[in-house]
Amino acid sequence: MFALTNFPSLSNAGDQLVLSGRDSRTLFEVTYSDSWYKDNRKKEGGWSLEMVDEANFCGGIENWTASNDASGGTPGRANSVRTPNPDRTAPALLRAVALSPTLVRLFFSEKLDSAAVSNPARYTFAPAMGVARVLPVGPDFRLIDLQLSTPLQPNQPLTLTVQQATDCVGNASGPAAAVTLALPAPVAAGDVVLNEILFNPRTGGVDFVELLNRSAKYLNVQGWQLGSEKPDGAVDQKPISAGPYVLAPGQLVVLTTNPANIQSSYPNSSEPANFLGMPSLPSYPDDAGIVVLTSATNQLLDRFAYNKSMHLKLLDDQNGVSLERIRPEGPSTGANFHSAASAAGYATPGRPNSQYQQDPGGDQTFRIEPEVFTPDEDGQQDLTTLNYVLDQPGYAASVTIYDAQGRLARRLVRNETLATSGFFQWDGLTDRGQKAAVGYYVLHIELLRPNSGEKSEYRKTVVVGARL
Repeated sequence: MFALTNFPSLSNAGDQLVLSGRDSRTLFEVTYSDSWYKDNRKKEGGWSLEMVDEANFCGGIENWTASNDASGGTPGRANSVRTPNPDRTAPALLRAVALSPTLVRLFFSEKLDSAAVSNPARYTFAPAMGVARVLPVGPDFRLIDLQLSTPLQPNQPLTLTVQQATDCVGNASGPAAAVTLALPAPVAAGDVVLNEILFNPRTGGVDFVELLNRSAKYLNVQGWQLGSEKPDGAVDQKPISAGPYVLAPGQLVVLTTNPANIQSSYPNSSEPANFLGMPSLPSYPDDAGIVVLTSATNQLLDRFAYNKSMHLKLLDDQNGVSLERIRPEGPSTGANFHSAASAAGYATPGRPNSQYQQDPGGDQTFRIEPEVFTPDEDGQQDLTTLNYVLDQPGYAASVTIYDAQGRLARRLVRNETLATSGFFQWDGLTDRGQKAAVGYYVLHIELLRPNSGEKSEYRKTVVVGARL
């Protein structure tokens, strides 16, 4: 036992503890969390965390646990939980980020042997790019910085290959690992959109918000804010990432406080690699709210006002059902969102949306897509869309749906002002909230030209089908 004149303040929830030599070299480092107790009673206080296997000194949660000693700890004595627990897992390359035109940071799954990984010959780029220096980042040495001989150009992807990485107990990675990276470009409004939101989780669940990079750019979300807009216009904002995190073109990222909770709730429809944990999320009410996404300079990137009424009316229980964006290029409005399909588990965090639709394109004034749909929540053609392309903004439209016998089924749109292009969705429900019977339906479209008031009428046919 050795008495200190002062002792660092350590947080109960988690902290980093570093032991340094006289020359400031790191001798030992551990970043702990109260989850390491694996015992809810002991983590409330009065019990120490003990290392399981002293030979596995670089281990994390798998090599630490709550003391089993009756006194609550074993200071100056052998650890009560001591038992062999060797590390036999080689380090894995998780991702690489260009921090600047001449600096690339590599992220690994565990602590590295800082001497073994300092050889520049272990790192190659395609197209070729010279590595001037390798700088392991202490004190935990899970990061490596590569200083480049020539600067990167924004938005030009490269492949980085690591021939071998060795952890601090000597486990070496096997075959070469490769990742794609690029120097991020500045973000603009609409580059990244709100793609899926779960605001009413099941009991014991948590909210999540999914982002989609629909641009052709590589974008760094560091410093971005996720917000909840209040009725008075004030926005409760939370930082998304304090460190660099780059979204590639077309990439999804799920923001939540508890990735493990979401992944266990949707085990067959989530993608763990696309999750980014946040310390806290803004509060999103279960009935209605507004999700706001802003850049590091507080530029508005996207905004979506959701309401529980946007969910499919046939749902017996809306809890645990997300709202998914239908078309990536469409607007962030209720008409472009739909309940996730039951066949997909009612949410698809980190994966393509179950209700995803491509823009049908074309130059027709009105087009139905698909012309046959099956509103059965299986994630395949659950809804149809009436797409329009007009010669100028300001038209007003009404859309009424009739069955094959001419009976009114649904007043879909009433005197709505249109943009130059867009779409309306029909989920197969009637005005009574009942599923429309299988058969042919006619969409009667009345279009009023701005200024002149000239009226045009169109008819489009769609089929409500059923899978056998």
